Amino acid sequence: MQLKDLRPRSIKTRVTLFTLLIFVVSMWAVAFYASQMLRSDMQRVLGEQQYAHASALAAVVNSDLENRVLALETVASAIDRDAMNDAQALQSRLEGLPILQSLFNSGVSVLDAKGIAIADVPRTNGRLGGDYHSLDYIATILKENRPVVSAPIIGPTLKAPGFGIGVPIHDNQGTVLGALVGVVQLDKPNFLDRIIQSFRGQTGSYLLVAPQQRLIITASEQSRVMEVLPPAGVSPTLDRFIQGYEGSDVFTNPRGIEVLASAKTVPFTGWYVAAILPTADAFDPIHDMQRRMLLATLVLTLLAAALVRSALRYELSPLLDAARALANLPTAGEAAQTLPVAEDDEVGRLIGSFNHLVQTLNLREESLKDSESRFRNVMEHIPGVAVQGYAMDGTVTFWNAAAEKLYGYSSAEALGNNLLTLIIPPDMRDGVAAALQHMAQTGEPIAASELLLQTKGGGRVPVFSSHALLKPPGQPLELFCLDIDLSDTKRAQEQVRQLAFYDALTGLPNRRLLGDRLNQTMAASKRSGLFAALMFLDLDNFKPLNDAHGHSVGDLLLIEVARRLCTCVREMDTVARFGGDEFVVMLGELEADRAQSITQAAAVAEKIRTCIAAPYQLTVTHAGQPDTFVQHHCSASIGVVVFTNHEGSQADILQWADAAMYQAKDAGRNTVRLHSPAG
Repeated sequence: MQLKDLRPRSIKTRVTLFTLLIFVVSMWAVAFYASQMLRSDMQRVLGEQQYAHASALAAVVNSDLENRVLALETVASAIDRDAMNDAQALQSRLEGLPILQSLFNSGVSVLDAKGIAIADVPRTNGRLGGDYHSLDYIATILKENRPVVSAPIIGPTLKAPGFGIGVPIHDNQGTVLGALVGVVQLDKPNFLDRIIQSFRGQTGSYLLVAPQQRLIITASEQSRVMEVLPPAGVSPTLDRFIQGYEGSDVFTNPRGIEVLASAKTVPFTGWYVAAILPTADAFDPIHDMQRRMLLATLVLTLLAAALVRSALRYELSPLLDAARALANLPTAGEAAQTLPVAEDDEVGRLIGSFNHLVQTLNLREESLKDSESRFRNVMEHIPGVAVQGYAMDGTVTFWNAAAEKLYGYSSAEALGNNLLTLIIPPDMRDGVAAALQHMAQTGEPIAASELLLQTKGGGRVPVFSSHALLKPPGQPLELFCLDIDLSDTKRAQEQVRQLAFYDALTGLPNRRLLGDRLNQTMAASKRSGLFAALMFLDLDNFKPLNDAHGHSVGDLLLIEVARRLCTCVREMDTVARFGGDEFVVMLGELEADRAQSITQAAAVAEKIRTCIAAPYQLTVTHAGQPDTFVQHHCSASIGVVVFTNHEGSQADILQWADAAMYQAKDAGRNTVRLHSPAG
């Protein structure tokens, strides 16, 4: 038997089968190409969005860690050698700083130079008096005199997963006196819970990983906290993330599930945030489209078979007439004319089949539009992420529920209006308009950054904004912005700034802020030609008060001294606590004449001396007991230097004022001495 013997003898059957073959192959080719292209585009877009969200989380975690280190350093800078020798006073000082307990859910401890806990808030059984020098990060802090964030461990006292953040306590010479350590317990609510509370899709999750230990710190799935990742070589993609790769990739995880994963490093610690979404969840709209196209193909195939067979059965005879018409077509060089179709003959049926194929391609476009609709539906319901879509002229095309909540405009109010007039402040509009034009020309999105945008009420809201450009088939370029509200983060940063630049006891500027104010005053003096003055004050008879009544009463005196100092100067002047019982008063914009400026500064100094020397009656409050009153007489030795910008450095001015203060001490205290320039 030869191959030709297998061919159907009926032309009707052969044409029917051949037509159906072309139809089915074309449909499946279109379906396969569409699914592959859509998967590729969706993987890229979801990867960009997922990486942007991981980057935002990494930035927030990094900021939270830096803020906690800064808070610990600020508190540690106020602990001197005397405080380290008075455990009770040190305990009271820690208990007077509730913000530390809000930053560290498992408490804060002070360790001495041997790693022994001498103060602890809140009091934890087994922690006070414990020896923590054997912990690697504690040993590093005490030996290398630098802040350290520990690797996640099972704590020796709490027997629970967590990590510590510690900074050294040292004196003015840099000698390490001990360490101030805050502990974050991972099985209790903590600042990393934003990782736990973040989900993607139905089964997506987020991880915070310590790559050095190949250990999961926290995760959306609480059961994975402290989970050890597989060793090197098991998963090449996972190894890339461990080695510091930042970006997105599709791979099969150790659980055997194909996932879309994005990773972003937390710079401060070297940890990284990983966003993970199973591809079965990510590409579910594509799978649904494939199922729909399969069903449509089957239905259309059966319908076409019936129509072709019926047409061939009743209309085969006109095929010869069509052949003759084809034979009479014009020769080359002449315009071809359409074949006349007098009836619904074979030729007409073939033309109709091709027209039907065009309709099928339209179905593909409709399917793509449906997929886009599903994508927009996902964007509409992303929690905590304000998503807006814009045409390249700034016209709003998409506005999800989170954007309504963040900016105050409903979707109906926003759609059709322009980005520039909705949420862009007037001072930023020219720059944003230029950026939109640049994107339209180059196809390059704006880099992710922090922005201060405008709400419906006219207020400003800080956001972390990332951008993605989409080019749907047959449609113009479209910009999507993903904004995350940073209001809570900024408030926390402001609290930390308060701790960093202001004395926790008196509320006065500390030494760090004083240095900045002095630089500003020197610069202003250079511009204006006016003199300024700096006074260095050291309290007389302060130590006996501490010795007799304790540091808590001494703190009451320091608070009252700070209040009195502020009443003696102008609002534009600066009163700062330099450290211990030392204060600095800085007067700006005196006179252009040195003698007049000296007279003015001396008058203020004398006013301060008199005010400080007035008797003190301090009210001591004890819980559950009547208030007691402590009377005390205290004075101040004051050194004054009058200066202009060109006469010395910041360090020189402070040294001159300090030397004049010691002259006042030597002169019998409770007096004022003016620094006299050399020569």
